Amino acid sequence: MPERSQDAPRPTVAEMLAREHRAVPPVLLDRGEVGVPCAPISRERYFDPDFAALENARLWPHTWQMACRLEDIPEVGDYVIYEIADISLIVVRSAPGTVKAFFNACLHRGRALRDCDGSASEFRCPFHGFAWALDGSCKKLVNAWDFPHVDKSDFALPEAQVATWGGFVFVCPDGCEQSLVEFLGPVAKAYETRGWSLAERTKVVHVQKINRCNWKIALEAFIESFHVTETHSSAATYLGDANTQYDVWEGVPHTRMISPRGLASPNISPLSDEEVFRAGMRPALGEAADTLTLPDEAETAREAIGAARRKALAEQGVPFAGEATDCELIDTIQYHVFPNLVCWAGWGSYLVYRFRPLGTDPDMSVMDIMFVAPGAAGVDVPEPQVVGPDASLHEAPQLGGYCTVFDEDSSNLAGLQRGLKTMRTKGPVTADYQEARIRHFHAQLDARLERE
Repeated sequence: MPERSQDAPRPTVAEMLAREHRAVPPVLLDRGEVGVPCAPISRERYFDPDFAALENARLWPHTWQMACRLEDIPEVGDYVIYEIADISLIVVRSAPGTVKAFFNACLHRGRALRDCDGSASEFRCPFHGFAWALDGSCKKLVNAWDFPHVDKSDFALPEAQVATWGGFVFVCPDGCEQSLVEFLGPVAKAYETRGWSLAERTKVVHVQKINRCNWKIALEAFIESFHVTETHSSAATYLGDANTQYDVWEGVPHTRMISPRGLASPNISPLSDEEVFRAGMRPALGEAADTLTLPDEAETAREAIGAARRKALAEQGVPFAGEATDCELIDTIQYHVFPNLVCWAGWGSYLVYRFRPLGTDPDMSVMDIMFVAPGAAGVDVPEPQVVGPDASLHEAPQLGGYCTVFDEDSSNLAGLQRGLKTMRTKGPVTADYQEARIRHFHAQLDARLERE
């Protein structure tokens, strides 16, 4: 990644970390500075059916991807249907401590064995009644006398590769050369940081937003902070969008950004520390924040917002809150796990995103929005709520203050899809630094699509 220009806004994230009053985890000091060449991105890859078909043939079948959370299938027999392009998998808790993923098709005539999530003692085809046990072995051949050519012991359901990390179940439909641990690399290592582990958290919100755009357009809207000033103008009063650090590492398909809070965007008129403090507290306190004054003990608005977050988490009994840096408590520390998973880290928010094509239509996609929160063990895990392509996220009030934020993001997506089709230049021309993650993502995508 090219170094930030000398003309870029200050302070940098590194400079803010140097001012922390608590020990900074080494993972936050790690910088990914691999260069990403500045070249336009071909616009056709966002809408060309042939390009989507190439992804369906070479990306999704051979790439690790998150299918569900372990708490989605807590008991033996619990299963979810994971669909990506034209692949459908039954991800099932087949035995205590064991998760398997079977291709969702009867081996007799190909009818999907299951049409929705649920719990089962066997997978029985609703067409003729052929049945398979939870371990995938054939349980029943209907009219076995008429299938002398079928060896029941060899008539097991084909399986996808399965592994778990951070409380997530990952699948690789047709097999991956790397293990999941090897694939995740430094991302898995990062979440070993004190209190960051996602395995110790529980999904408490799950919303699926259908979007009129390609899955890559939706993903790219959430891996840069460049759009904040224009799209999220209220957040610009307390989020240093142009101060964001973007990290790309050598030989790693995944990337990171750290967007600092507690300072106003350099793209708006300067604000006093007290104004930034009030703005930064509004998401938590609403109008009550408008009467706040900057605490005497705080040197900056950033420090005051961090102290308020630390106090709130400590009162909730969250471990490590007292030791956590302001960066861990309030900044957007966000990892993009190639190809389609985005996880926040630290304590600033508990968001997880997943982006998938909707069926095989390159003009439609689905974005999963999840809150994976600490201290929620034992709560009822929600079923996904689907919000249609023309509906507001306010239909999912469980998202709280994020309803407006996601509506603001969604307002750009269909327009991007239309605009890319009518564009007469080669395609998007991205910022050298602030959109380097997007170019890196496409380079990683190309590397996989070029494989025979």
